[in-house]
Amino acid sequence: MNITIVGAGAWGTALAISLATNHRVTLWARDSAQIEAMQNTHYNQHYLPEILLPADLKLSSDFSAALAVADLVIIAVPTSALRRILHQLVQLSRRFSVVWLCKGFEAETAKLPHQVVAEVLPEGFRYGVLSGPSFALEVARGFPTALTLASSDQEFARSTAQALH
Repeated sequence: MNITIVGAGAWGTALAISLATNHRVTLWARDSAQIEAMQNTHYNQHYLPEILLPADLKLSSDFSAALAVADLVIIAVPTSALRRILHQLVQLSRRFSVVWLCKGFEAETAKLPHQVVAEVLPEGFRYGVLSGPSFALEVARGFPTALTLASSDQEFARSTAQALH
């Protein structure tokens, strides 16, 4: 599966590291200097400095290029950036399967992430949330963890959870 992870913080990087063993993964960050540093050092010095990035993990600061062949988009940004990222996805004129990791609520509207997603994404997008008791560093190190993928689309939740397992 071609997976693009939007957001190269600790959680996005940890998932990219974990998923790169079985999938073609691109990790996107808006900060081109951060991506360049990660390409040069093979570490995310700011968020997970002790974990070596897999050699086959692709890194990009070009949003359109990072999503060009994505089958699944995992959004690993703060809730405050979720709406903006969703609008960018919609503007690409492709339908993606989308999973978000953010928690909390949107400060301006007091909406939860699932409400923002339902409001922004048009028909044709399949989506759900990935959440559970875990720590980014433990996921990056390959420690056992249990996460849940929830969606109102049961088939999407089942098949995506199985693919990510």
